Amino acid sequence: MSLFALLDMRSMSPSLQDSDSSREESPLFDPLNLPKPKATANLHSPLLKLPDDIFKCIMDYLDRDAAWSLKRLCKGMADSETVKQLLYKYPIQLTDVRDIRLGDWKYRGLGLLRWQYFKESINDSNRKYVHKLAMSHWASISDFLWIEDNLPSLVSLDISAIKDFVWTPEETWTWKMLAEACPKLFARLEELEVANWADYTAHSRIEYSYSYNDYRFKQKFRISRRRDGGSVANMLFPICKKLKTLAIRERYSGFHTWNEWEVHQRVCCLVDGVQKHCPASMTKLRVHDYAPYRSLFSTDATAWSRLTDVEIGLYSWMEDRRDRDVIGPIPYRITQGHHHRDEEEAFDDKTFDSCKRDHMVLGNHVVQGVGASFEDLLQSLQTISNKYPKINIRPIRNLQNITLHPFHLVNVMQRRHHFGQNTQNNDQASSDPSSKPEVQEALRWLAQTCDWKPILAWDSMMCDVFPANLEPNRTFLPKADVVSRIQNMVSTLRGLNIPIRVSIGDRTNACPSSGLDGSLYFGDYKMFVGEGEDKREVLLPTQASFSLTKIASMVDELTIQYPLDVPGVSGWLRAAKRPTPAEKALMQREMVGWRRFWARYASQFKNLKKLTANVPNDIYEDWGKGDLAALLADPRWEMLEVEERGGDFGFFGSYFPFSSSSLRYSFPRKRTRTKFVQRVFFRLDDEQLDLTALDTEMGEQEREEREITDEQIKDRELPSHRFWSTKDEEKGVKRKRLDEGTEDEEDQANKKPKVEQAD
Repeated sequence: MSLFALLDMRSMSPSLQDSDSSREESPLFDPLNLPKPKATANLHSPLLKLPDDIFKCIMDYLDRDAAWSLKRLCKGMADSETVKQLLYKYPIQLTDVRDIRLGDWKYRGLGLLRWQYFKESINDSNRKYVHKLAMSHWASISDFLWIEDNLPSLVSLDISAIKDFVWTPEETWTWKMLAEACPKLFARLEELEVANWADYTAHSRIEYSYSYNDYRFKQKFRISRRRDGGSVANMLFPICKKLKTLAIRERYSGFHTWNEWEVHQRVCCLVDGVQKHCPASMTKLRVHDYAPYRSLFSTDATAWSRLTDVEIGLYSWMEDRRDRDVIGPIPYRITQGHHHRDEEEAFDDKTFDSCKRDHMVLGNHVVQGVGASFEDLLQSLQTISNKYPKINIRPIRNLQNITLHPFHLVNVMQRRHHFGQNTQNNDQASSDPSSKPEVQEALRWLAQTCDWKPILAWDSMMCDVFPANLEPNRTFLPKADVVSRIQNMVSTLRGLNIPIRVSIGDRTNACPSSGLDGSLYFGDYKMFVGEGEDKREVLLPTQASFSLTKIASMVDELTIQYPLDVPGVSGWLRAAKRPTPAEKALMQREMVGWRRFWARYASQFKNLKKLTANVPNDIYEDWGKGDLAALLADPRWEMLEVEERGGDFGFFGSYFPFSSSSLRYSFPRKRTRTKFVQRVFFRLDDEQLDLTALDTEMGEQEREEREITDEQIKDRELPSHRFWSTKDEEKGVKRKRLDEGTEDEEDQANKKPKVEQAD
């Protein structure tokens, strides 16, 4: 079987999309079928002539997959020792093995076959480069023995994909068996990554992935890896004599109603697993998820005198919430008792009765102040940081381009309190969260330590009747309070020198499903007019009143983008090359909406320093006929233009400034789709723009709600603009291309006779 045939295989695992794509594109290490480099790069390239130490500095910014691409495609780098070193440093990663099912592991090229190819590729020239490996749930003890014997430089092992339960008679070994078989391997490890051994749900919910299609062994067949000894903490941590870093992974399962026994399992067993079983050399803890972080550090269960560094996965906490419209307070309750389900007996280490801690107090410490809002996270971080001043707490990865809904920055829900709870809800709900000293201090910590520069996705607020477009929720605060809180938070961020970046078009999925909601922004909206008996429901055209007035003057960067299937009614199987009359009507409505948008907000973006546009050509050309042209009339503005070439934006699939971190949509070569324009307008100074507004006598609320009539946005004579070419200028550019012989494909295609299809 050839390597490229294996690369074409698709993983059938029901895991996250990013895991699947990473698994498909990652190297397979087939030593017998390495392709010959196709690129005809010059062996005398300046890049290849760089001194090795400088070349290694460049490689520090690349990862394993980039090294694999260089090895396969770049002539002159196939045998590079530096590329080989990067490729084998962390060859099998968590995304390659996480949630992979038994059928995929045994019978597809991305599981067992990849692992076998990797073992066959190891020799004396590369074994010294392997420093870290991630192991599959289906790994055998013999695999660990092979690692012990053949990878002497391995000091980091990720076994977080291995769960405590097995639902098939495949690899039913226990943690005790593994510890007794490979003591030398674990004795030399400096870093170990495991699944949260104190969370029963994290191990039991994985059943669907790991037993799918194995109907004979579904519910009735379940064996625990703890059956002859104990958990991974009891069995493996004590033999890791050189351990310096312990990493804990857990997919967020929420804070629910716990009784005392469940508090002991979730908190005490987690804390004791680290404190009692890890060696004295372990001074760094990496916690990938928010729930175990609170269980470890929000209580007085231990003083953590040995720890010096803690890394927390804040990125995953924020990223998980971008798909949710409304984030409300999390209900919680700690109750007395020790009852639990029979199936949880496998997790019971029988230490509950001997534990001297007050589990009611511990449980309340963990869930007290827990919420899903950003403000709750900030206050929790600040409280824990103050509690452990000697521990250096920082994020696992920087938060420079994290995306949040603007109403996720603040609490927008009215708190519901349980009977007997302190009911200072009115004062707390009406207060400004960003004015609290602890919140401001936490924001400063995020900015300085985490390089936090959020992108505010404004899509959900692009509605005239916001928040009625969100999921129904009776506890949502009034719109005026929500917008006011967002304004105060944005003002606070700006005061901390955090740039205010707003994105319109940041869908959470790369390929939005067909439909108007997924592709367009401007449509009719429904509302009630009149009062009493005269109250009636009407449908009105959009006024582009999108709650931006209160923050527009503070916005530094604005990104506007559309999916490539716009207007989204024909889907990906569109056969006609020309838009239908219905599609033209939708796009015309969209252009009218943008005219109202710029008429309302263009003069308010006085501090705008960057505007990124990735929009259909017709919309961009119409922008030049409205108020955006006045916003960009200042001579300080400059423009970067990316000529559309069907998405061929370079070797690694991106092109500055339209990189994967700034734009979400890729552009495969497809003749029938809408032609797009990609522009970046920017200026290098920080001075305010001299913009003259027509509504200076109005207040903020009046400017936001004023009616923009058709008369105000109709076509009018405007002076020529350097960012929008006239028809005569376009003809001149086209004639120049013809003279130089550089006519593009679209111009050539337009010359071909077109046959209209009869309905």
